[in-house]
Amino acid sequence: MSSRPSMYQRVVTALGFAKGYNLPLWVIFGGIVVGFSAARLQYLSDAVLESDLAPGEWYWFSQDLYNIGLKIHLACILPCGIIGVFQFLPVIRRKALLLHRIDGYIFLILLWVSTGGALAIARRSFGGTVETQAGVFALSFLSLTASSLAYYNIKRLQIEQHRAWMLRTMVYMGSIITARVIMIISAVSISAVGSYYALHTCDELSAIVSNSTRFDMDYPTCKSGPDTLVPIRAAIGGDNAEEENASAAFRVTFGTSIWVAGLIHYLAVEIYLCLTPAESERLRMVSYERQLERGWVHPGSSGLTSDRWGDAKWSPIPVEEERSERPGK
Repeated sequence: MSSRPSMYQRVVTALGFAKGYNLPLWVIFGGIVVGFSAARLQYLSDAVLESDLAPGEWYWFSQDLYNIGLKIHLACILPCGIIGVFQFLPVIRRKALLLHRIDGYIFLILLWVSTGGALAIARRSFGGTVETQAGVFALSFLSLTASSLAYYNIKRLQIEQHRAWMLRTMVYMGSIITARVIMIISAVSISAVGSYYALHTCDELSAIVSNSTRFDMDYPTCKSGPDTLVPIRAAIGGDNAEEENASAAFRVTFGTSIWVAGLIHYLAVEIYLCLTPAESERLRMVSYERQLERGWVHPGSSGLTSDRWGDAKWSPIPVEEERSERPGK
């Protein structure tokens, strides 16, 4: 007597997931991206930006050039993240393929435009240190490369490669969320050490310190000019920590946080892809059948596949069946 499927199994089937573990992964990680993106849609308002940005950040982002760059980045990357999560919902791909394709084009356009905005503001984000600019460039390069390869492979009907590169794209994008968590933890950690400093210009400090009397007393060197650089101790929380100290703490840790988060996400998505070879092989068979219907040369290997670059030639015949068909076997 066959037992009825559980409620969980019915939900998994209704959403189109082939494996039971896919649903919690989609809900947890997709939910984080959707929640993070939706919560920051309010940042399209200058009033919210001014009140919620880290200390000292509004000084630069209130200026037209950087304000426009930030708005372009936010207006594109936030809906892009939400769209990307639902692109991984199988029921949409199977029952609303046209919607999936349209959303895919919208996703790519938003991602590519948002990257331009991110690169434009990297010079001023959390002090615009060299490691911050390099981290933003590396993350942008990875996201653009992965999304471009995902687009190329789906145009070549190489579905398993499209899946792999879209997974990489979304995971790379999500590293900015992890970077924020690492930045806060790192800022608290270096505050306990108490020997880290970041440079601020006097103009930046005057925008952070609202009390002019305290500003004149604490930073007398600023009388030399607005571009004078002042070392500020990095500290967050505590009795002696002011807003400029918190600004210094975030400046010291942000660039490193991008690199650490990027490395974690890079390794995580590669491990996941290595642990799901059966799904890749299933999708490659689907690719083979669709390319064969089109009459393409080398069906199953029309996209970016390893056998096109010197690896062993891929065959749609299972290994066991191929061995049984060899002469003398």
